[in-house]
Amino acid sequence: MKLIFALLVVTLSLHAAPPAALLQAVEKPKPNVLMIAVDDLSDYISILQNHPGIKTPNFDRLAKRSVNFTRAYCAAPLCNPSRVAVCTGMAPYQTGIYDLDDFMMKSPPALAAVALEEQFKRHGYDTYLTGKYYHGNPVNWWPEERMAATWTERKPPFSDHGPILKKGNNVMGPGVYAIGPAPGDMETMPDAAILKNTQGWLKQKHEKPFFLVHGISKPHLSFVVPQRFFDMYPLDSIILPKTPDDDYSDIPPVVKAKILNSQDLEHFIRMRKAGNGWKEVMQAYLASISFCDWILGQILDSLEASRYVDNTMIVLWSDHGYHIGEKEKLHKRALWSQSCRMPFLISLPAMSTAGRNCAAPVSLMDIYPTLNEICGLDQKVPQQLAGHSLAPLLGNPDAHWPHVAVTSSAKGNAAVTDARYHYIRYFDGSEELYDHQVDPREYRNIANDPAMKATIEKLATSLPLKWMGSGGKQ
Repeated sequence: MKLIFALLVVTLSLHAAPPAALLQAVEKPKPNVLMIAVDDLSDYISILQNHPGIKTPNFDRLAKRSVNFTRAYCAAPLCNPSRVAVCTGMAPYQTGIYDLDDFMMKSPPALAAVALEEQFKRHGYDTYLTGKYYHGNPVNWWPEERMAATWTERKPPFSDHGPILKKGNNVMGPGVYAIGPAPGDMETMPDAAILKNTQGWLKQKHEKPFFLVHGISKPHLSFVVPQRFFDMYPLDSIILPKTPDDDYSDIPPVVKAKILNSQDLEHFIRMRKAGNGWKEVMQAYLASISFCDWILGQILDSLEASRYVDNTMIVLWSDHGYHIGEKEKLHKRALWSQSCRMPFLISLPAMSTAGRNCAAPVSLMDIYPTLNEICGLDQKVPQQLAGHSLAPLLGNPDAHWPHVAVTSSAKGNAAVTDARYHYIRYFDGSEELYDHQVDPREYRNIANDPAMKATIEKLATSLPLKWMGSGGKQ
C-alpha cells in the first residue's frame, strides 16, 4: 500500500524556509509506528539535563535519531487523565476525566471519540499492545467488544508495577510502596515480560504496517529494580534538589489547603530529617530510571535487528513528570513544571533533523494530530482535537510555533506554558507565574508583580473556558 509520506527535510540556516520547502513528498510504504509510553518518568534523564549524574545512555542514543522536545508538557500530572488525552487527543476538561477512577467507560465524550489506536486500525494498520498504555486494567476503558475490534493483538502484563518488597527500607512512611533492590534480577520484573512480547512481535513478518504500543512500567513506584541499577548510584554520590525554607511563602493558600496532599508534605518533612532517607528515595528513583533506560536500549536493539528498522517511526513519551523533593513535594498531582514537564521524542525514518533539540512549548495532546498528518490518516474525527501537528517542528525545530502548552489538574485548575513563562490559575482565581528564563526551578512566584499584568492577561486567554463535569457530564 502506497501513500505520499512526508519525510521532513530541514535547512540548517537560521533563515526560515517557506513552509512548503520543509516537506519533501516521497512515495513510501506506510510507516510503522513504535510508541513507547513510560510511566512517571520526569525530566531527570540526560537529554533534558535536569539532574546531575544520571546515567541514561539509551535515551542519548534515541535522541541522536530524533527531535527531542525539551519543553514538552503533559495534559495532566496524573496517569489516567494524561493517558486518556493521548489516546483521544482530547484535554481532560473536554472529557471530564480528571482522576484515576474516571475511566472512559464513564465519559460519553471519550466514548464518542475515535481513539488513536482505532484510527490506525481503520487505516489498514495492525495494532499491538503490551505494557501500560491505558491506566489500570483495559476492561475499565472501552467495552470489550470495542477493544477486541481495535487491537489486532494484546499481550499482558498491562499495568503491573511490581515487584513490591514485603520487607525493605520504606523511608517514605506508612502506605507507600517499598523501595530497594528487587529480590532477583530481570526475571522478577514485569517490564522484562513486556520486553519479550515486543521482541517477539518485531521478529515476526507482518504483511500490514503496524502501530505497536509498548508501555514501560518503571520508574513508577515501587522503586524496586535489580541491584545492578542501585550500584550505579552510591549514596555518597547522590545530589538532592535545592529546597529553600521559604519556598511556600509566596504560593496561594489554596495550594497548601486543597491542592497539595498534606500527608505527602508530612512524608517529605519527615524524610528531610531522616539523614539518608531522602537520599535513599532519590537513589531508588534514579536506579529505576536507569532500569527504564536499559529496557529502552533492548527495544532499540530489537528494532535495529529487525526488517522494520528503515520504515518505523518512534514516538516516546512519559505520562507526566515527577517530584523527588522539588518544592518540598513527592510524586505528582501538581501544576508546577516538575510535575508537568516530561520526556518526549519523535524519530522518523531518514529524518534530516535527527539529533536536534526543539524548545517550543508542546503537549502530549499534539501526538494525535501529528500522527494523523505524518502517517496520512484521515484528520476528520468526531472529537475536537486539543493539540496541533508537530510536523512543522519536525521539519525545522526552530520554526515559529504560535501555540502554548495547557495542563490541567483536577477540575478548575490549569497551567499555561509559553516559550518563557509558566502560568497557573486555580479554581478560586489565585495565581502563580514563573519566569523560566531566570527562574527555571520556580522558586519565585511573580504573579503579584504589577509589571506582569499584561503577560498574565495574554497567557490567561489560553485557559479552558468550559470544564466538563467528572465523567464527562455537563
